[in-house]
Amino acid sequence: MPADLATGIEDRRGAIAPLPSNVHYACIKRFLLELPSPMTTLPLMAAPTAHDAAWRALAGKTFRTVDRLLRQREAALAQRPIDESEARRTVTALRGQWIHHLLAELLWHATGRLWVATRLTRGRGPKLSMRSVAHVEVWTVKGKGPRLLERRTIAPTVKHWAGDSVDHFDLDAVHLALAEVLRTYARDLFGRRCGTRWRSRRRPAGWPLVTRYAIPWLYDYLRPFYVVRPYRHRRQQASAKNYPATLRRDIRDILRFERPDLVGSHGRAHHGGDSVSPQDGPTEPPHGRETVRSTP
Repeated sequence: MPADLATGIEDRRGAIAPLPSNVHYACIKRFLLELPSPMTTLPLMAAPTAHDAAWRALAGKTFRTVDRLLRQREAALAQRPIDESEARRTVTALRGQWIHHLLAELLWHATGRLWVATRLTRGRGPKLSMRSVAHVEVWTVKGKGPRLLERRTIAPTVKHWAGDSVDHFDLDAVHLALAEVLRTYARDLFGRRCGTRWRSRRRPAGWPLVTRYAIPWLYDYLRPFYVVRPYRHRRQQASAKNYPATLRRDIRDILRFERPDLVGSHGRAHHGGDSVSPQDGPTEPPHGRETVRSTP
């Protein structure tokens, strides 16, 4: 990360200022940027109560079921005049979500042996010498190097904007190319349920995205900056140290500050049988134990 960008992030701690001074907030931002964005989580939150059947299917139905519902909707819309209707925009957005989740599953389960990439290149020929074209490519590993399995090329149309001509790529055409190559090369993933890696039937604060990814990542990074004094049960035998209450509260505050879509101002973050809530107040330590905070 560039030094000036890291400095800018450090200057914007806001409500997270009480963190230990040696904590680099740029590292926390890097961890959180690995998580799905709110553009992915918000449709999953709304899916269970959505009026659209394809949207509801995002809440745990298989990729095959979601694809079938979307193909039915796309076929019905193809019979209508092209317009900017709400139904067409909804189907386009849902198809994009389906592709996004399926590409993520492909990365998790193919272990790098198969991947799909999109890229832009300069067009060929005198009329296209100044135009770009989009490519949807499927790659695999053969021997010691990558091997191209298939390439789909999408030519743009020219639109005028601010007195200049720009390339315009039809999002539906890009989605169509991606969907077709995924049906061909990632068919074995269609039986998996959409979004289950990140969401569950619990409230968003209890989703795997928070409990299996965000909290463990933050805990592993922040734990060395906090210490806990040991204590003894009835002054006889030493007890195992527990992580500090201040660390739990700081993780909660970071998630509330950075991802209010998941935790929110009144959310609870659960981890390891312990729950942290903004309404809980300070966590009292057991008798004989004192929690302290220091910066190495």
